[in-house]
This record gives sequence, C-alpha cells and structure tokens, in this order.
Amino acid sequence: YCFTAKKWPLGINKGCYYSISLDQEEAKRSKASTLESGAFVGKVRSDKKSLDYTLYDDGTSPDGKDKGGTSVLRHELLHINFSNSLRNRDPGAMTVVLPEVDSDGSFESVQPRHHTEGLEALLKRGEKGGLLELKNRQPKWNASSNMYVLDFHGRASLPSCRNVQLAPKAKESDVCFLMGKVEENRFNIDFKAPFSAMQAFATAIIIFDNSSGAF
Repeated sequence: YCFTAKKWPLGINKGCYYSISLDQEEAKRSKASTLESGAFVGKVRSDKKSLDYTLYDDGTSPDGKDKGGTSVLRHELLHINFSNSLRNRDPGAMTVVLPEVDSDGSFESVQPRHHTEGLEALLKRGEKGGLLELKNRQPKWNASSNMYVLDFHGRASLPSCRNVQLAPKAKESDVCFLMGKVEENRFNIDFKAPFSAMQAFATAIIIFDNSSGAF
C-alpha cells in the first residue's frame, strides 16, 4: 500500500479535486477531517475543461482559500497538459513538467505566490529552467488491428487509451513512466527518477480523470 486518493465534488464546470492520503480509511472521512488527519500529503486540481492538472503538496494556496494540511505555502510538484481528452480517437498529446531532481534527491522548489509563477504559466511561457519536460510516446496506427499500437514490453496486455509512456522530449527512448492495462480495472505503473512515488500516483489519477468514461 502507498496512497489513497478521493475525488471531491466541486460543482459543474469547476474541474476536479483529488486529495491524496497515506491512510486507507480516507474515503470514509469528510474533506475537513482529511486535511486535519495528519495523513494528508497532497492534492490534484484541474481546470474546468480537465485539460490542465497540477499536483500540490500539503501546503496552503497563496490566497489561503485552498487549505492544506499545513499553513506553509504549498509547492507545485507536477503539471500535465492534454491537447485533448484521451477518450478521442486521436490519442491526446500529453505534456508533463516537473522540477528537476539532483543526484542527492533535492529538487527545484516551485512555490508560487501568484498563479503567473506556477508550473502551468512557466510551461506556457516556455520558461523551463530547473524543470524537466516529458511527452507521451505516440503510438502508430495499425490498420490490421484497427487501433493505435505501442510496444509496452509485456507491461500492458490489453488495449486502452490509458496505456501511456512518458519520456523526456529530447530523449524519447528513455521512458520514465509507464502505465499499462493488464486486467479489467487493473494497471501496471512503472516509474523511475525524476518521478517520486506520489508524482507517479498522481499521474495515474490524472490519466484516469482525463479519460473518464473510456475503456
């Protein structure tokens, strides 16, 4: 066991909110008690179109409206942009940015006091110093099977729009994250540096949310 995630209702056209906890009993708690439990470690938020997602740690937003498990200003740990939903026939291009990690495990701190300083804004402006950019490896259309195909080296045995491989934009062969379907509602998740376990877990949540209603 690593993490539990719970999706909280935000209303129509307000995007998604997932809390991430180290407690398997989180699903039974209210939102307030989850934040106060001591097991709360982060959250995932999206825009209203579910195309831009950001992973935060357990800190509080700069305006204080989005409370965390601590009063410390939150860090942004990951941002994912989709060009379209993974449900579409044309696979959605994913762009992922996360802080670079040094050999000693320290990482670039992204702790914005304004939304213009966050990962999403930095990505849109092309300011990627101290950040690593990854893209999903694009499958090729196979006319005989009438589907997109990408070699998962045995880590995916069933077709799914959620079968994803992420690699640095400059080195496509260096896969850092892999998600592959093996059974109904069961997926393999493989990852390596610079992904932490929580970043990999959040990436899987985001892929599921973006492709909600797909196979």
